[in-house]
Amino acid sequence: MRIRRFALAVAGLSLAAGAVGAGQATAGVQGKPGPDFAAAGQAQAAGPCDVQVGAVDSTGQASANKIYATKPLSAGGPMDFKFFPIRASATWYYTGVNTPKSYYSAYVLQGSNLYLARANYEFGDATAPTAKRVGTGWAGFSTIATSNVLGSKGHKFLYGLHTNGSLYRYNVTTGAVKSYGSAPGYAGFKAITVISETAGYDTLLASTKAGALWTIHIPVTAPFKATLKLVRSTGFKAYDYLVAQRCGSSSTMLAGLSKTSQVATAYAVSHANGTKTVINPLGTIELHSKASSVRLLRTGSDGPQLLGE
Repeated sequence: MRIRRFALAVAGLSLAAGAVGAGQATAGVQGKPGPDFAAAGQAQAAGPCDVQVGAVDSTGQASANKIYATKPLSAGGPMDFKFFPIRASATWYYTGVNTPKSYYSAYVLQGSNLYLARANYEFGDATAPTAKRVGTGWAGFSTIATSNVLGSKGHKFLYGLHTNGSLYRYNVTTGAVKSYGSAPGYAGFKAITVISETAGYDTLLASTKAGALWTIHIPVTAPFKATLKLVRSTGFKAYDYLVAQRCGSSSTMLAGLSKTSQVATAYAVSHANGTKTVINPLGTIELHSKASSVRLLRTGSDGPQLLGE
């Protein structure tokens, strides 16, 4: 049986009611009305690199813009649909092959609770999104991110920045959330996104409140021990969210987003190597989701695997 990334059949508390939205909203270039992802193991489908920035606004409306690295930038998006209000989210993984219904699954924060949520994605389907509470006491976490590695030596980790200045890691491979180490020293950090997920290590790309950009290299072994490398000392202060997707064999397409703006700034980032990392600005583009929305990566359940460092 093929191993699926986050192919999770989630049952539990229904937090909100609503059907799939009937309208299509886009920015720039009209996109397809449904998900459009690279196949398992592929770095990128034919054409320019892209990153799909998902969003959930204060009313619980879920939307997305797939930003393409064209000149100038262009974007399209699948239909909006009803989710439920959240304050933070890890990556949304889409499953739509050999399943009765297409759906997204993700870890999300609502209040002080951590949920494993499932958002059904079938046109005309009135089934409400569902969520299973898998943790309490998460009020201090400001942002979360997930890594997922395929294969017999794979892993699924959840990372979270806490207001106490620590970075936490949890093992969620079995569906349960189990503590798997933490470290202090992250009080100055604001946004994190995963850029590498391998059998041996994960790498987060993180920005600080002062605007610096760092990589955080974390071996999968315990105890938790991370290596930080400065990438840029300034230039990223405006971004409350970083959203990254693989581009080519080992590079990354990065989007920086602010809570007060609907504008995304995109970058082409080479294989990360500290201050030697090449970062080329690709331009800015306005998204159709609300400025105050929670931002996240939407991607396929089977990939592409992130290999940015």
